[in-house]
This record gives sequence, structure tokens and C-alpha cells, in this order.
Amino acid sequence: MTRLADFLRRHGAAIRLAALVAAWTAAALPAQAQFALAVSPPRLELSAKPGERVREVIELTHRDARAGAYKIKTADWTLRPDGSVDFSDELLPGSCRPWVAIERHELSISAGRPYRYRLEVTPPPETPPVECRFAIMIEGQQATSAPGMPIALGARIAVIVYVAVGEAAPLLELDGTAVKKVDGKPTPVLRVRNSGNAHGRLAGLLNAKDADGTALEVQASTMPIMPGETRDIALQATRPGDPETAVAIRYPLSVSGKLEWGRKGSLAIEQRFTSP
Repeated sequence: MTRLADFLRRHGAAIRLAALVAAWTAAALPAQAQFALAVSPPRLELSAKPGERVREVIELTHRDARAGAYKIKTADWTLRPDGSVDFSDELLPGSCRPWVAIERHELSISAGRPYRYRLEVTPPPETPPVECRFAIMIEGQQATSAPGMPIALGARIAVIVYVAVGEAAPLLELDGTAVKKVDGKPTPVLRVRNSGNAHGRLAGLLNAKDADGTALEVQASTMPIMPGETRDIALQATRPGDPETAVAIRYPLSVSGKLEWGRKGSLAIEQRFTSP
């Protein structure tokens, strides 16, 4: 096995991201620089009316003393069951990228103030309620270095864009629960169905008690649930007042409360999870 293949085997999961995605493409050139671009925001969630133009700005901050040269384009994308993302330069069926206009395809940025990069989305008149989804791909034109890599890389960042056209909205429903292995650990999971026409996410904290009667708080993964999709959403348990530190769960785990989604939607949760 080559050093590159071994690196990808061991670190592939760390390379795949969901909302802000960094995709690495091997380049057979010596490493000369580091990818020094910060992008804000990492995700855009917009709304538009049919026939009306919506404009937005992405801030690009170059953090190297030398100017950075970048290529920018749009791409279609699909979300896999494991949360990784596939990008496509080709137009996928139903793609809304013909509605999208970007400021320019090549850009040189100097260190200092963020560059405000503009984009526009114009749904055609009479467009029915639908969610337009695409990505803005920003790629360095120079080979970059990465710790531990034997060769140089071409780095790119994807800003995921959602545009709800008209009354497009999610409709989330609980379709079951389970305890499944997530990152090698038994994890409570909500199976959520989206019968709406826009993506949705769960937000909020649930109250929980483990087998010892210890009070915990549970928060749901913010993984998007696409229209027409049923997806497993993992729950993470934490101590009250410390939502950043996950704790091991002693089953059975009783969970109750309400998770919010969309503008007005919510899911009432009253479940008991037992280890498999």
C-alpha cells in the first residue's frame, strides 16, 4: 500500500465534512504553500419569490502575506446516508444552477480586509414551491501543503447554499427510534422522515435520565434531512450546563421534551432507549 493510500485509509473520515466541506485532490507537485482562505458563512439559507432576484455575499479572507489566486464555480451536490457529500460539475436532474449567477470565476485576494464575493439566484416566474440547492466551490490555484502528506494537494472549500422558493418548507415526522453504533459507540437515534419540499434540521435540548437516575441533557445532530428522505439522527448526551462535552450513556435512557424544526414545526419526544 502506498503512503498516500495508507493516509487516505486512516484519515478519510476526517477529510469528509457535511455543511462546510473541504475536498482534497492529489497534485503531483512539490508542496509550496498552505491553503490560507477563511470563508464566512460556511452555509447560506435564503428564500426567494418566483421571478425575483435574491442577492447574497460570501466573505473571503486570505490569511497569507502573499496574494492568493482562486478559482470559483458552482456545483450540484447530494448527501449520502453516512453524511458525506458528493459534488457534481455536471447538471443533475432538476438542478437549479441555471438560475445562479456568480461574480467571477477567477479571483486574486490579498491579505487584509475580507473580499465580499457576490452571487445572485433568480428563480423563473411561475416556479412552484421548491428548494434550490447548490454549492459555491472555491479552489486554490496553487498546490498546498498538509501535515503528514508526502505530496502536495489542491484544496477547495464548498459553501452549501439553500434557497427556499415560494412556500417551500420541511415537514418532519418521527418514524421510529433505535440504539445504533455511531463512531463505535451505542448511540440513541431518532429516525426522522421529511415529507416536505425543503430540507429540515432538528434543534433544541431534551431532558434525559440514565440507568442510575442521573439527569442529562440530549441534543440532536444538526444533519440536514432532505425532502422525501428518512434519515437517522443521532442524539448526544451531555451534563446540564455543559452542552459541549459528551458523556457516556448508561442504558436504559429515558428522553422527553420537544425539538424544533423550520419556522413553526416541532417534534414531541417521549422515548426510552435500551442498549442493543
